[in-house]
Amino acid sequence: MKIYQYTLVLLSLFCSFSCKKDDGNYDYQDINELKISGVNTTYTLLRDIDTLRINPNILASLDESDPSRYQYRWILRNGSVFTDTIGRSRNLEYPVHLEPVPHDLYYRVLDKKTGVVWVANSKLTIGTAFSRGLLLMGEDEQGYAEAEMLSMLSDTLHLKHILSDSGLPRLRQPLSFLHTGGDAAYMRLWAFTGDGSYYFDRITMKATTGNNFSRLLYMSESIPAETLHPIAVAPQIRNAAGQVGSTLYRAMLTKGGDIFTTFLIINGGDFYNNPINRVSVQGERLPAAPYLLYSTLNMTSLMWYDTKNQRFMNYSSFGLSTPSVALADAAGAKFSWNQAATGRQLVYAENTRNTDGGSTNGNSFAIMKDGANVHHIYKFYASGAAPVTRDAYTVLPIAVDFDKANFYAFSSNRTVIIYAVGSNLYAYDYNPGNERFYRLTVTDNDQITMLKFDTQIDPISNSIYIATYNTAKKGTLRRFALGTNPNTVELILQENSTWTDLLKVKDFNWRAVN
Repeated sequence: MKIYQYTLVLLSLFCSFSCKKDDGNYDYQDINELKISGVNTTYTLLRDIDTLRINPNILASLDESDPSRYQYRWILRNGSVFTDTIGRSRNLEYPVHLEPVPHDLYYRVLDKKTGVVWVANSKLTIGTAFSRGLLLMGEDEQGYAEAEMLSMLSDTLHLKHILSDSGLPRLRQPLSFLHTGGDAAYMRLWAFTGDGSYYFDRITMKATTGNNFSRLLYMSESIPAETLHPIAVAPQIRNAAGQVGSTLYRAMLTKGGDIFTTFLIINGGDFYNNPINRVSVQGERLPAAPYLLYSTLNMTSLMWYDTKNQRFMNYSSFGLSTPSVALADAAGAKFSWNQAATGRQLVYAENTRNTDGGSTNGNSFAIMKDGANVHHIYKFYASGAAPVTRDAYTVLPIAVDFDKANFYAFSSNRTVIIYAVGSNLYAYDYNPGNERFYRLTVTDNDQITMLKFDTQIDPISNSIYIATYNTAKKGTLRRFALGTNPNTVELILQENSTWTDLLKVKDFNWRAVN
């Protein structure tokens, strides 16, 4: 009971003190409060092109018109690392040379009289002018290989002299300028030419002759270095976002007709072992035609054409074995994989988004020529360990100068092939029983330097890109939609899809990211 009584006494004392009036004398003073405006929460900028200019508005609650009262700092952070103080003035003017990764920008205003810091924060998205757009490869007016880009970010920029300003020696025989897409860890930007092929720094767009394919090879056999320059790569970019038909596998076809493949994760990167254009591990290397054939949307295997034995070959063992396989003909095949007995030779081949016959990931096409100069079109599904022949068509004599064509391009959505002979543009519909031939007049009678259906950016639109050249207007690139009326072939010029004052375009490819 004593403990209980003492507790009551203590509680009553506590209550009496807590309820006592506070007669203390406190002198509260307002501090100078700053309101910062005019600093955006986000900025999107181009490296080496844009200058970040910010002129903040600062409203002070107790403005004494004393500019020396404040201290300013503009601070950059990359990830968790504060990288730099880029300004110590009220306003910021900062030429952007940052890496193309996200950055945070902190604006700090210190009131030296109160010691209080007022802040405004922004997020910076840094890109390059080369981040997104059409990569062009062709010739300049002196006949040298040159690369340009139609950069397509907020506005279209025409970026010139990429190859000649890269640090590489002048090269000839332009082939292709391309971005591999896929996983960021394995992306490369390549310039392919007959004089040599080199990969670029994707940010600075510079290169050296040391950036060559031999640097990526780990072979147990000796192959002349001058033959080891790539001329084709698989898979290609398949949509505007930069996705590819496989993020696991890659194949490179060289000038000497050798094919190298890699399983990127297993090999620890973009590295290659012995070539696979053979039928046994130590067997003779069989020269491949300059085409890598696979289903565009999903590359699980790779087909190629053996020019020595005139046959289609298949490779479906990425990362597991070296040799390719000579294909056996299935019952009911539309044509033989081995063309030696037919006397036919490969003229041209192309991968498309055509899905005829249930080829979900895209059929491939080949043009063959026999001893009588008759041409044949083969359609097949280059997918898996057992590729499937889909159809074969004989090109009728109504297709004027088909054998003389400089360029061919297969539509994915129709039985139509567009081809060019000099400045003449033609279309041939090979639909059996309804074959038709068309003369197309959409190129101003200029020399045609490239034909290419779009399988990389917006393939659903069935667009074809046509490049032309004349000495007065230089190079021109146009995008046309192929009409859907099955009774005719019409090319419809698309809005805002004509680009002039270009090099003599030989090829274009899409670049989606850095």
